Amino acid sequence: MKKLLSAFAAFTALTAAASAADLPRRAAPPPVFTPVPVFTWTGFYAG
Repeated sequence: MKKLLSAFAAFTALTAAASAADLPRRAAPPPVFTPVPVFTWTGFYAG
């Protein structure tokens, strides 16, 4: 009986964690802010 109860508890815990990934998001993620670089290494180079 103890094995059956522990197996049922493990099965319940594993299936509950797997179904949580299917839940929809409540809000959209915030937009990603990318700052403008102060200096870039683009341009003419002679060397």
